Amino acid sequence: MAVNPQVTIQISGGVTGSIVLELYADTAPITTANFISYVKKNFYNNLIIHRVINGFMIQGGGFDTNIIQKPHDPNIINESYNNLSNLRGTIAMARTSEPDTANSQFYINTVDNTSLNYGAIAYDGYGNAYRKIGYCVFGRVISGMNIVDAIAAVATTTKSGMTDVPVNNIIIQSVTITKNAPVCANKMIGDIDRDCNIDLADFAQMAENWLLCNSITICQ
Repeated sequence: MAVNPQVTIQISGGVTGSIVLELYADTAPITTANFISYVKKNFYNNLIIHRVINGFMIQGGGFDTNIIQKPHDPNIINESYNNLSNLRGTIAMARTSEPDTANSQFYINTVDNTSLNYGAIAYDGYGNAYRKIGYCVFGRVISGMNIVDAIAAVATTTKSGMTDVPVNNIIIQSVTITKNAPVCANKMIGDIDRDCNIDLADFAQMAENWLLCNSITICQ
């Protein structure tokens, strides 16, 4: 059975500890592949959590301790149509008001923020309702939510014209892959084990699924 990759974010500075994430390579393949690419290049090392809003989320992955933005890779397609919800403990991509502008920055929800979901109802300046594109969830915290909450509770200020910046730097010391798994930016029909190939292992799994399906009364 295919598994999802896991990464560990080591935090130092104003808060110390580690946050372990499971990334949803199955339902957010483009976003997960993008994040893993940054991790493999050590892009996030020594950047900061630069935006903290208690009762909302913590955000990082773009600025160094001098509040200078690090050059990033091209923007990616917004996969919020996967309908994963911005619930407490999920990680999602930060972006501008334009849908397909996510690159390296991410945030972790500290509460349920369903208003950020794909299809959430919003209103324009004239009171007309419309459906929002949303912010793409691509994983969840599986260990270290206490560290996330500790970060959310720190004092913030304005630095270099940016608001909600922690008074004492919260440093992303490192981000490392702690459970490896294939991550395919493009999902292929028939790649059951998600190893980015359609091979004998997939046909074997397909046959096993077929036998199991036909051994029970109802098969879905």
